[in-house]
Amino acid sequence: MKNWYLIQTKPQQEQVATQNLSNQNYTVFHPKAIIKGKSVSLFPRYLFIELDDKSQNWTPVRSTRGVANFVRFGLTFAKVPNKIINMIKIQQQQTIEKMINICSHQSGDSVVIQTGAFKGQQAIFQNYNSNDRVAILLKIIGQNQEILLNENEVAAI
Repeated sequence: MKNWYLIQTKPQQEQVATQNLSNQNYTVFHPKAIIKGKSVSLFPRYLFIELDDKSQNWTPVRSTRGVANFVRFGLTFAKVPNKIINMIKIQQQQTIEKMINICSHQSGDSVVIQTGAFKGQQAIFQNYNSNDRVAILLKIIGQNQEILLNENEVAAI
């Protein structure tokens, strides 16, 4: 039965490992995005490989150029359920779009609030937070206050 497994690659060798494993007729999934003309790995140093437990020889995988080793938990190889792989494939495009958006604001940039009680107010962009939120500095009563807003509630000036 075929299952997906996690492989750790040598530093910055994801593409080399992918190419060499593909040349050996292994099915490899390397989630990546192209941002500002540069190919970026979504999971640096990791690849997914589909292997058959019963009929495929796993020995060549570990000695493939670019591969460091299989990811294991004790003596058990890290299996990745098909559902997770399919979800990553589906959400890969959304992740690419988010990564492009992350590049749109830099710390210290001036932004304007688009919605809510502070609509139209200028603020200073601080950083990206988890769950599509951003931290901004807004001057209230003469002092800068950090406020968390949804990413789509601010725009660059």
